[in-house]
Parts: sequence; C-alpha cells; structure tokens
Amino acid sequence: MDIELALFASNARVAGNSTTARELAGAGAWVKSNTANVGSGGAEPNGTGSNTRTDGGQTALTQADFDTVMQEVWTSGGTPNTCYISPFNMNVALGFTGNNNQRANVVANDERVVNSLSLYLTPWGSVAFQPSRLCRSRDVWIMQDDMWEVAVLRGTKNVQLAKTGDNTSRQIVTEATLVCKNEAANGLVADCSTS
Repeated sequence: MDIELALFASNARVAGNSTTARELAGAGAWVKSNTANVGSGGAEPNGTGSNTRTDGGQTALTQADFDTVMQEVWTSGGTPNTCYISPFNMNVALGFTGNNNQRANVVANDERVVNSLSLYLTPWGSVAFQPSRLCRSRDVWIMQDDMWEVAVLRGTKNVQLAKTGDNTSRQIVTEATLVCKNEAANGLVADCSTS
C-alpha cells in the first residue's frame, strides 16, 4: 500500500546521495499536458518528474471538466482506459448524465438497489472507473495504463532483524521507481473538492 500511495503522490524525484535517500517521482510530478480544474494558486509541474504540481483552491468535480480532459488526452494521441478516483469523487461521478443514464435502478425480485458506474463512454474513448483509497482525494486521474511502469532495481525482500527480548522484528526492503512513458497519454482533473 505504501508503494501505491507513493505512485499517486504529488512528489518530485530526489536523486539522493550518501546522506539523503532516493525518492521516486509520483504521478503528480509527471502529468502536465492534459489537466482541468486547476484551482486558484495551483501550478503544473514541468512534466519531467523534477518538480511537482502546486495544489490550488478546491472546486467540485464536474462532468464537463472530466470530458474536457478526455478530449485533451485523445487529441494528444492517448487512449486512456482507467480513471482512478477517490470514494468521495466517485459519488460525484455517479451523477454524470448520459444518453442511457440507467445506473440507478431497483431490482424488485431480489430486493437490490444498483447504483454503479463501471465504464464511462465518450466520443474520445471509454474508461473504467476504479475507486482508490490510495490516490489523493483531490485528484481524479485519467490514465492509459500501458504508459506507466514500475521499474524495480531491487526486488521486494522480507528480512528478519536482530531479536530483542521476546520481540521479533522484520523489515520489507525494495527499490523501485515510477516510469512515465508518455505523460500526454494521461490526464488529471485536479484540485477537486474532498468533502
């Protein structure tokens, strides 16, 4: 979970040295081309991972902003397939309208109420909505998954540490980074309200 949290973070890369640990650049340090809803005071990164976006004032997620980013990604040559979204903003997205807005219905014979959004179709492609507990609540990511990769320098190892009394300690060690193959194949609706 810590790794996934770092992948979605708005964190710039750190090269590291003998006294400073290396850090990966999260998605927030890569995507600059296709964004919407950047709040007052916010600024985009340069798209190289060396700096991060600056958060701005929050405003509500809208279908128009989402569709604008989808169009921008498509115009840039991307084919996004997944939207990573916080639980709060997933509830907002459930209100998106469409030609066949029949997501909410009652199935009388088994007493279920269905209110779901799993696939959103636009003229610029379709994206699967993936609620995420680990992406920042203010960010709605529209991503082309094959344009991202987690590169591993040292594989994950579970190492036992020295025993102290009745205590047995272990540490999990890995070294990985996020590779952005084409930032313009992705988009972000930024600075969304979180409550």
